[in-house]
Amino acid sequence: MTIPLRTLIHNALPAWLLIFCVIVFASGLGGDFVMDDWPVIKENSKITDTKYIPDYFTRGVWANTDLAEETGIGGHSLYRPIFLLTLNLSYQLWGDNPLGYHALNLTLHSINTLLVYFLILGFLSPAYRMVAGMSAAIFAVHPVHVESVAWIAGMTDPLVSFFLLSGFLLHRRGYQPASRPKKSGYAIGASLCFALALLSKETAIFFPLILIIYDVLFQRSTLRSKPFIARYLTYAALLLIYFVLRSNALDGGDAQQSGAWARINFQNFPVLLAFFTHYIQLLVFPSPLEYYYSPPTTGMLTLITGGLFFIGALFYLPRALRQQHGLYVLAVAWVVITLLPALPIALFDEPVFAQRVLYLPSVGFAMLIAWAIRQAQQRSHTIGAVVKTVAIVFLISFSIASMTEIADWENDTVFYTQAMKTNPDSFKPVAGLAAAYARNTDQDTEAITGLYLKAAELASRETDKISFQENAARIHGQSGNTRESEQLYHDIVRRMPKRSSAWVGLGNNALARGEQQQALRFYQRAYETDSNNRIASHNLALVYQQLGRLERAAFFRRLAQNPPATQ
Repeated sequence: MTIPLRTLIHNALPAWLLIFCVIVFASGLGGDFVMDDWPVIKENSKITDTKYIPDYFTRGVWANTDLAEETGIGGHSLYRPIFLLTLNLSYQLWGDNPLGYHALNLTLHSINTLLVYFLILGFLSPAYRMVAGMSAAIFAVHPVHVESVAWIAGMTDPLVSFFLLSGFLLHRRGYQPASRPKKSGYAIGASLCFALALLSKETAIFFPLILIIYDVLFQRSTLRSKPFIARYLTYAALLLIYFVLRSNALDGGDAQQSGAWARINFQNFPVLLAFFTHYIQLLVFPSPLEYYYSPPTTGMLTLITGGLFFIGALFYLPRALRQQHGLYVLAVAWVVITLLPALPIALFDEPVFAQRVLYLPSVGFAMLIAWAIRQAQQRSHTIGAVVKTVAIVFLISFSIASMTEIADWENDTVFYTQAMKTNPDSFKPVAGLAAAYARNTDQDTEAITGLYLKAAELASRETDKISFQENAARIHGQSGNTRESEQLYHDIVRRMPKRSSAWVGLGNNALARGEQQQALRFYQRAYETDSNNRIASHNLALVYQQLGRLERAAFFRRLAQNPPATQ
């Protein structure tokens, strides 16, 4: 018996979607660690052993890194224990090989594509299976996903989306007549998925609103039933538990960040509107695709495009409600609600704009595409063909843009070089490129120190300027350029006399020249300004040992092992 080609394609749609994801994003599998991947994964001992897992639930993300011990940073308002747990389990499987982490990101994204397909298919009749497939394919290759798939630390968005999409499907399944006997099981599964989503990323906090809107649109008969009320009491309880855990984990972890919400500046409301319209524009026309350290300059075309698309969507809502176009209403609600958690950051003194926040809202965009194709096909064959053609153009252009964009995430050098073009006034990509060069032992010292000094010029805060200048001084000293190193260190201690690490640097240069007494004076000054400086105590012990003063050497050796604050 010969199976018609159309039937074969329809039945194999999930497999084709998986193949499509791999084809578009496969080049990202060879990428290295980039940006935050280094302190969070590559240079983080806190993910290398299962004994650290309990700390993931009691401390913030950055507090669970070695960088926290080195710099004193805390939670940075990020509480994502499931993300850290995933990294820990991943490390047990493939260590610090970036290929394993990239493969995990791609796997999560591929699974999410299948979940989007089944989510959309549930709103359509079997005759529109190709429509669901095409919409899911657009989700699969949308260029705004490159950051979340190609960047290992961007895993949080596919991860939280996996749990939320699974939770939605379980919630919907529980209301289907055939599932009534197992309804409580589906409800428990949906609640568990929501709990895991909350512990993956903050994006999940408003998701119960989407479930409520779905029930109002598609399950009105259950609105007054006790199971419905009980189920949403469960979601409310989970939210309460989450906020208690989050508050306890982040409280006092980072004084600067813990008061972030208190520093919201409502005069930045125009920035919030600009961000929102820019996000909407990127969902429809994803260009330009850049990584922004500083808020992007939102041009008039972006404002008009994003604004008109959103206003048009709102304008059609009353008609959609009258005509019972539930998929359209749910799609618009999905985009807005899942974007809400990212918008308040626009009100901070240092607003953050990131493409990765569009990962989950793009599910709503895929739903809109499915609704538009189905409506067009129901009106006439000609209109349906036109809309399908437009969708295919979207699919092809999105695929090309994604495959092109992945190249920017190949490694730190490529990423920061590109980011410097996008953010010419920001010190962050310059400092990042300097750090990337510093990891390369073959890199020219002058190039590294030049970048750090450029970052110092661009930085606005004095502490940042000092840190970058000190990095340049340290690298000069390590390469034997003691004169340049000492000039920088002397300038630092002149501006910040209590900079203990700078006094250590001066001592290192003196010791390299064989001037032990001068090195001793510098190390002593470093210890006086900060008695907890282990390096100062260690170096004092070393010099005293060389000078034969064994009692003093033993004293500072003990301090190096147990600083006063930890005794």
